[in-house]
Amino acid sequence: EKGLAAHAGGTTKVYRIDIPGSKQTVFGVAMKGNEENKFMDETFIMTEIDFKATRSTAHLPYEILVTGEDIEALHARFRIAMNFPDLSMMGDNSFMNIMPSPDAIEEALAKAAGGSSD
Repeated sequence: EKGLAAHAGGTTKVYRIDIPGSKQTVFGVAMKGNEENKFMDETFIMTEIDFKATRSTAHLPYEILVTGEDIEALHARFRIAMNFPDLSMMGDNSFMNIMPSPDAIEEALAKAAGGSSD
């Protein structure tokens, strides 16, 4: 939570949910980058892939699950594919336009969690 409070990796805490009866907490994480790290910026990503009349706003924010000392997040490669199943591989508004994003998101979330993406 310290990393989110410090905006590590360009992240911000959106919400925190403590799961009753467990040692699990889910954090909703917003990500904002500049031109240098735009591929992790949620506005940039959504501009590229969320272009249809029916918006996919529920894709955001990203989630981090903390279980005791373990920290997990679904890799953006899978998360984006699940939420945008009809997105083409190439062309306008395609996966190709955001190809560096999964790794950039992983790095931002790792920094938010106080670590690195290695």
